[in-house]
Formats: sequence, C-alpha cells, structure tokens
Amino acid sequence: MSNKVFVHCPACGLGFVHMVENSGKAAGGLGGAAAGATLGAKVGLIGGPAGATVGAIAGGIFGALTGKSFGDKFDRPRCPGCGVKFQMPEGMG
Repeated sequence: MSNKVFVHCPACGLGFVHMVENSGKAAGGLGGAAAGATLGAKVGLIGGPAGATVGAIAGGIFGALTGKSFGDKFDRPRCPGCGVKFQMPEGMG
C-alpha cells in the first residue's frame, strides 16, 4: 500500500507529492536475510550441525538488517527539480 505525502526538498525547497512505498526496504530485507542465512550456515558448518544452525540464524538477522538498510535508499523521495534524494522526515512514512 502506498500513501501520498507532500514533502519539501531540503536542497532547493521545491514542494512536491511523493508516493510512500516500502517495496525496496521489504525486498532488501528478505534478500539480505536469505543470503545471510545461507552464508552463515556454510561458515557455521565448521562447528558441525549446531554451528550451522547458529550461523544461519545470526547470518539471517545480520543480512536482513543490512538488506533493509540498503533497500531503504531505493524508497527515498527524489526531487523533480534538482534530482536530490533525501530521507523522509520522521513520522511521514
């Protein structure tokens, strides 16, 4: 679900309507979790089955946080006037 919000560009001051979406954050989090869990399980195999389980959990959590942070950059508004991407003000997303 996407919402329309009116934002002002911090660089040039232009006001415009932005469609708030979290698709980049969601996709980045899921992809990061899968990749982190896979890598963590492979590294954890050195410690046997228990190590693989712990590695998968830890890798999945780290991958999800990293992917979510990276995906957030795709969801940021871009000013149609000057092209600057900026973070949404608190409470608007």
